[in-house]
Amino acid sequence: MTGARTVLLAVLILAAAPQAIAQGEGGNPVDERVGGSFNAAESFQGPLDGSWTLVSASGQALLAFQLVDKPGGESPLEGVWRDLRRPPAPGDIGFVDNLIRGPGTLSITLNPTPGQPAVTISLHADPTGAWSGVMRENGADAPVKLRRG
Repeated sequence: MTGARTVLLAVLILAAAPQAIAQGEGGNPVDERVGGSFNAAESFQGPLDGSWTLVSASGQALLAFQLVDKPGGESPLEGVWRDLRRPPAPGDIGFVDNLIRGPGTLSITLNPTPGQPAVTISLHADPTGAWSGVMRENGADAPVKLRRG
């Protein structure tokens, strides 16, 4: 496992903790300082950096993503994913195999089961910046949306 992939995995596992600190209850100077530092660091990342959830047309959470988008939004994207449709178990988490960003588009490919067809997600941004598109899994297409958080 490369250093970057180790960091990505750690970020996915610990993603909730810094967000909780950044949104602390207030009154605790240490929490406020850590939260301020976290928010300042996040402001230097690219527009796709952070936690995302892929949801079905009915709003069911399907996949969680933690993406790394370096400053400027020009570097290749990196990410990890977790399948939210089943209880946590080995094999429901992995590295995103391919992330391709285009003008107003985002393509995601992951392979949850080696030897099986990859899951592909094709998204486009609407004028408000919301992401929607199609996920192809097991030969079937389903409408999806990608939401922050």
